Amino acid sequence: MSTIARRFTIICLIFMIFALLMAAAVANGGRRNNSWHKGAIDPCLFQPDLNCAASR
Repeated sequence: MSTIARRFTIICLIFMIFALLMAAAVANGGRRNNSWHKGAIDPCLFQPDLNCAASR
C-alpha cells in the first residue's frame, strides 16, 4: 500500500509542477504583440517594402 501512496504522491507533484508552469505561461501578459494592428494583420510583416513606421 505504501508503494501506491508513494507513486500517487509523485504523480501529484509532477502534475502540480506542470499546472504551475502552464499558469505562468498563460499569465504572461508582458509579451509584445507587434503583428496585430487595429484588429488586422499588419501588412508590414508580409510586404517589407512598405513604409510602416508611420502607422505604429
